[in-house]
Amino acid sequence: IPGLVSALMIWLLIREPEAPAHIVDDAVDKESPWAVLRERNVLLCCLLSVILVSYLVICWVFMPLYLTEVRGYPPETMQWLMGTLGISATIGSFAISGLSDRIGRRPVMIAMPLIGVILPLGAMFFAGSPWLLAIFFFFGWGLNGIFPLFMATVPSESVDPRRVATALGLSMGSGEVLGGVLAPWIGGRSADATSLAAPLWIMLGLTIVAGIVAMGLRETAPRIVAARRGAELREAAT
Repeated sequence: IPGLVSALMIWLLIREPEAPAHIVDDAVDKESPWAVLRERNVLLCCLLSVILVSYLVICWVFMPLYLTEVRGYPPETMQWLMGTLGISATIGSFAISGLSDRIGRRPVMIAMPLIGVILPLGAMFFAGSPWLLAIFFFFGWGLNGIFPLFMATVPSESVDPRRVATALGLSMGSGEVLGGVLAPWIGGRSADATSLAAPLWIMLGLTIVAGIVAMGLRETAPRIVAARRGAELREAAT
């Protein structure tokens, strides 16, 4: 029902924007939509999308089972531990994105996946109070705050305005189709072959790989880019 209501509102209220006349006839309009993948940031954001959507769905599917069947937490404790992830994602989507406006997209997108290792490690090895474990869950799940960055912000800041929709479609679609579909199957097969800890080890590996991939990103935050250009101009002038 929400999807149908949204579709109706788009149909009735959204107007198709017209491209300014001075940019209509240009070589960009003749390029294949796949040409956006030549932009390094778009390609890396697609990879990050696959990696971190995989992390997301594996956690949703297997973490409740691990907490109850391996760690022995009562279902009620598991429920509010998993609920901590929702609180973290809600806060992180604003706080982490806002932080990237100030210090840059690249450092945030490198740091948050690496911080995310504390979630699977805490779930597997922390033996203290569940209330302290909830802190591991809260801060580890903070990597959700970079989802808007690699799915929308960085791709849109990296390509010609006429290719923004294509770049966003690729970055979002690659994660949903590859990560969202294949990751639960891979996690399940690994759990069947070994133990329920296997999906959590996969989560750990995915966070590390995501941090390494993000190191290849080119900075796009307008404030940081403008400051760097200003510094280069001042240096050139002297």
